[in-house]
Amino acid sequence: MTRRLEVSGLTPEVLRNLYLEERQMETQIASTFGVTQVQVGRFRKRWGIPTLTKGDRVGHDLPEKLTSEQEQVLIGSLLGDGHMVATSEQCARFTEGHCEAQAGYTRWKAEVLGPFVTKQYPSVKQGPHKDFHAWNLATHACPQLRPYYDLFYPAPERKRVFPPNLPDLMTPLVLAVWYLDDGSIGKGSFGGQNARIAFGLDDLSLQRVLRAVRRLGLTASVYGTGGARGIWFLAQTKKFRDLIAPHVPACMAYKLPVESPRQALDRNARQLTAKKARDLAMAGLSVDEVAALYGVGAGTVRRRYQSLGYRGVPGPKASMTVGGVTQVLSAKYPDTSKWGDLTSEEQASWIDDVLGALRKGPFPYPEQITDPERDAIWKHLRGLSPDLSLATAGLKLCYSFFPNRYHARYQGRSSAYEAWFEDKPLRAAIRWQFRVGDPVTPSRVLRAVTANARTPTIFRPAVAKALYQRYCPAGGVVWDPCAGFGGRLVGALAAGVGKYIGTDVAPETVEGNRKLAVWMGASGLVEIHQEDAAKFQPPEVDMVFTSPPYFRQEQYAGGDQSWAAYTDFESWVAGFLRPVVKTPWGVLKPGGCLILNVADVREGSGTIPLVERTRQVALGGGFTLETELQMPISPLGRRATSGEPILVFRKGPILAPEG
Repeated sequence: MTRRLEVSGLTPEVLRNLYLEERQMETQIASTFGVTQVQVGRFRKRWGIPTLTKGDRVGHDLPEKLTSEQEQVLIGSLLGDGHMVATSEQCARFTEGHCEAQAGYTRWKAEVLGPFVTKQYPSVKQGPHKDFHAWNLATHACPQLRPYYDLFYPAPERKRVFPPNLPDLMTPLVLAVWYLDDGSIGKGSFGGQNARIAFGLDDLSLQRVLRAVRRLGLTASVYGTGGARGIWFLAQTKKFRDLIAPHVPACMAYKLPVESPRQALDRNARQLTAKKARDLAMAGLSVDEVAALYGVGAGTVRRRYQSLGYRGVPGPKASMTVGGVTQVLSAKYPDTSKWGDLTSEEQASWIDDVLGALRKGPFPYPEQITDPERDAIWKHLRGLSPDLSLATAGLKLCYSFFPNRYHARYQGRSSAYEAWFEDKPLRAAIRWQFRVGDPVTPSRVLRAVTANARTPTIFRPAVAKALYQRYCPAGGVVWDPCAGFGGRLVGALAAGVGKYIGTDVAPETVEGNRKLAVWMGASGLVEIHQEDAAKFQPPEVDMVFTSPPYFRQEQYAGGDQSWAAYTDFESWVAGFLRPVVKTPWGVLKPGGCLILNVADVREGSGTIPLVERTRQVALGGGFTLETELQMPISPLGRRATSGEPILVFRKGPILAPEG
């Protein structure tokens, strides 16, 4: 028999390849070689070729392993309502179901798990008083899922426990899925809401959970006993919501807890420490200015002073001008190249000396440049070729008109203005200036502070000019829905547009753009409106070009900012981004361009896909994507090759789809 098969070409090597690599069934192999299935099976066993289960065959056609997102959703589900069973020694299957009202949530999980899901189906469970209707999903039984079964159902008991490495596995997405599965909203103080999660496992699993959430910066409190036990996230409504909101599908946004105004006030009060209040007062801020900066009452500020033993406002205030501090430091440290030769004690002494000098002056807001400087910069900007270069021409024209830029926060961290009056970030900026051999004057140190604080930048006028020249007809009308700090205004004037219409919600930003236009002698070519871009109705325009807020990454001050109005990504897309993209369709001339500079937002270990969502919203509104450009950005703190997308959409001749 062996001789017959070998004559037929079925050698051990051929059989191993067909059975294990190509995953052919024994019947297929038998038919190919003109033998029986029994004969193939005998020779497979004789030649030591292992038996493939159904799960092995299914797993072969699936991706080799789960993606990071799939793994996080699976882990969050196993913390919550998900369930796994072993179907063999090598394979496992995952199942989960939710009530009919949450069928969209189950479908969302199925969409994330993608090819691993084999079916979705309804079920009805009969109860004593009414039937329970659910929508379920089930995955393939495959080797790729077996490690997660072993992790949550360890041998030999195979009883579900939370794994010992849970602190390493916990991410905002894992927490979001677990909360959506087992969480609810509990009543908090002063009308606010607190998140809570039901918990019914052993004490060891509970301790692992508490360590895991601490890794995310949260503090969990245990409540209840036995099967009624759970964990609360008390007085952390905003932190908890901000952490999980980017990962919550729209159908489950109703489960996000909401912070009351009083809770927000208390949170702001906790951020204003007595030392911060004192430092700001020493810099010359009044009680009302400190209160407005931190969103608290004047009484809170005074109590901070009193806790340090002050009866009134601490002093003294700034005793020198910015120019005076600049002269002093320029004279004392004309050559910073000696920094590397100093001992650590000498370096600390230099930093202390510069810090002391800076503390004698006020915050170094940029001063307006002279008219001759303006004219020289303007001439240079007008003469630039229309390319997307790193040219910074024109930026100096804008700096002095937008002091409020330094009050914006990046992802909730201290603004540049706040950081200037805090010793630690200011020392870090001074050290940076010395280390790179840069002057330690107030304006140059401020540049380092803004880099560390990730202060919102001004859109480069040279880039704006190039885009206007490429995509706007000569003398055309343009609308900038989110005018920002003047860069696109200056670029529009340099490109020779017929009219620039800008909108912004911040009064200081609107006033700065108006003053900039007057100073540039172009007030007749510029209209600036203090309006919400999502509600503004512009006239017919030739081009719409803006850089909308990156959700809540940059938290601007003043006006009804979108990051404050919409605290989760899906509601922000629906309430702000979609209207801002929809309005241009109605006001653009046929063939006109909608140009958007956007970038994905990194939050913790996750990423908010702002670029892709913007693309989807625009295409869904009828636009066609003409091209996607890359705008080079400053390499400071980044790779030199990094850039940000600029999406160029065209309004075609077809009508926009209804709705």
